[in-house]
Amino acid sequence: MTDPAPAAPLATRLQNRAEEWIYRLNEQQHPIFRLYDWGNEIWAMIRFRGVRRRAAGFERTLPGKGDTAELRFLTPEDTDRFAELLARFDFKYLPPHPLDRENAAWALRRASYLPFGIFHRGELVGYTLVRLFFPGRAVTGVWSLQTNHNRGFSQVAVKTTAEFTLAEGLSDYVTVPVDNPYSLKGAQWAGWKIVRTNRRFHVLRHH
Repeated sequence: MTDPAPAAPLATRLQNRAEEWIYRLNEQQHPIFRLYDWGNEIWAMIRFRGVRRRAAGFERTLPGKGDTAELRFLTPEDTDRFAELLARFDFKYLPPHPLDRENAAWALRRASYLPFGIFHRGELVGYTLVRLFFPGRAVTGVWSLQTNHNRGFSQVAVKTTAEFTLAEGLSDYVTVPVDNPYSLKGAQWAGWKIVRTNRRFHVLRHH
């Protein structure tokens, strides 16, 4: 009979609960989260203005399985096609913002959001979202149409945007639900390593 695993330190357990709480408030778009999000948005206007300006010029070709895609920063001019993309998302784990057209437009204007579109043969098939947080932290996520899941563009996209965030001196994290092993494997392939796990998701940091 093996001994039970030692309990995590109190500070780690408190941090896990705080992260789960914020995650849940985000899902609910709770007023507390909106207040927190507003404060972070004001901070981003000050702290990350240069980062966003440089991100606007960041473009790369993404090598996939037997094909390539293009990665570039999304602007308000992309609102229509971005809203159309979000309207096609019907999977379990969705972006951290509502998917209607109004919120799609807002996501492309936010100071704390760096949205990079994945274009395959001219069609917007997915996007990587780098969210900027106080004091100098980034959280990366990627969402794409299921028709493109086997081309490898999503994994290469987050690996590519990590080149940008690390060059900007940002600590880059991802959160992966504990029941999503495929996303976990993709994040680890792209350079992230697990730093802790709570009851809902793994927290990984890019190394």
